[in-house]
Amino acid sequence: MSDDLVSTFLAVAGTDDAAVARQYLDLTNNDLEYAVTLYMESHPPSIANAGADQESDEQIAQRLQQEAYGTNGDDVREADANVHRHETLVDSFDGFMPPPISRPTDIFGSGRIGVFNQRFEDEADEYLARDDAMSEDEDWEDDEDDGIIVVDSDDEDDEQHTRPLSRRRRRRSDRLSELTSTQRRLATLFRPPFDLMSRVDLDSAKKQGRTDKKWILINIQDPAEFTCQVLNRDFWSNQRIKTVVREHFIFLQYQKDSPNGQNYQSFYTVSELPHISILDPLTGERVRTWPDGQVPKVDDWIEEVDDFLAKFSLDQNSKNPTVQHEVKFDPDALSEEQQIEFALKQSMQENQGSSKDNAIDLDEPEQNEPAQNLDPFSQIQPRDHEEPSDNFTRIQIRFPNGKRLVHKFGKDEQVSTIYSYLKHILQSESGVYALAPEETFRLSNLSNRSKSLIDCADDTVVGAGLSNASILLEKD
Repeated sequence: MSDDLVSTFLAVAGTDDAAVARQYLDLTNNDLEYAVTLYMESHPPSIANAGADQESDEQIAQRLQQEAYGTNGDDVREADANVHRHETLVDSFDGFMPPPISRPTDIFGSGRIGVFNQRFEDEADEYLARDDAMSEDEDWEDDEDDGIIVVDSDDEDDEQHTRPLSRRRRRRSDRLSELTSTQRRLATLFRPPFDLMSRVDLDSAKKQGRTDKKWILINIQDPAEFTCQVLNRDFWSNQRIKTVVREHFIFLQYQKDSPNGQNYQSFYTVSELPHISILDPLTGERVRTWPDGQVPKVDDWIEEVDDFLAKFSLDQNSKNPTVQHEVKFDPDALSEEQQIEFALKQSMQENQGSSKDNAIDLDEPEQNEPAQNLDPFSQIQPRDHEEPSDNFTRIQIRFPNGKRLVHKFGKDEQVSTIYSYLKHILQSESGVYALAPEETFRLSNLSNRSKSLIDCADDTVVGAGLSNASILLEKD
């Protein structure tokens, strides 16, 4: 930003605050006329004070946003999320039924319209043209006298009667006319990336991705979160980001309360908004995600995407790396007995060594000896295991989710080695086998499921009768 621009701004706007000048020039991408106009509209001469504190661009935007999404408006009914959840996405079947029609409400939702939502801007007219065209017949029938077509066969000059604007377009026009020029300009700055967005649901995006061999890049937004608006302004508007997205991705942006957004959140975990992640169009697996609630830095994001594209491929003959998914422990999913056991363990861990009753007295070692008698399972540490090249036997392990693992163990190795290796697998491949790393498990030979192999942890593999055995792993 040149000093000449700042000086000109100060002279025209009649202020001596260079910081304010830079804020408005930065907000408008150094458009001097735009910046001065925006400043003058926000600071009319009748109330302007050269010594008064000036609002920054983000303060202006946040104030307008709070007016649109503030919680003080008790007379405004929130959008009914249950209504959206009734609209489920279905897979289309070729030759049987037509593909689902993507409506604006599927992407934006039908909640309250804010000053940054461009559904009623000129850009959105093109976006919604198909939806309006398909709904004109319905609006035409409901417009009573306004919708009657008069055909006068006696008139020498054939008059062509055009249909009136649909009620949907009239509502958009009315709402647009209510916006101030400041709100319109801010709406332009914070508008969603319509030029990048694919106007389809997630199921259709997967099909398109499989056809075009592109990954799915999805962004879930909350119009009430200013960080989401900053993401539109500073991130998706960046030309380098646009180039990468157009080349490699099918890009989707859904509002959180829209049917498409709710459908995504029902299958994938979203903690905060905005949310950005990459999906595999072949499997639907979420293969890359960025920290929720944050706006990524452009350079870092492009570098991370380049690294992702170097490791992952949509070629069916390629083998992609295993994605480590975060497994969130849910106590509510446990049985009543497991919840009691979990609560006891948590209580013991919280109280361990924190009171005089649990303190270690070096003068009374005999009283602390029982604490050293830990169960055999907890004494086994997780370790990776290298398969031997000779004198080995293959052992198959079956996990609770049906997955199977075949591994070679030395015939003279102890059974505890199997436990140690499986603990390592559950830690390194968390979420793959339906067990969390901290969960205990029980091993048994399928030929004798009543006997736990922990009882023979010190025996050799051959001595425990595990040569070419199939072992069942169960949650303990």
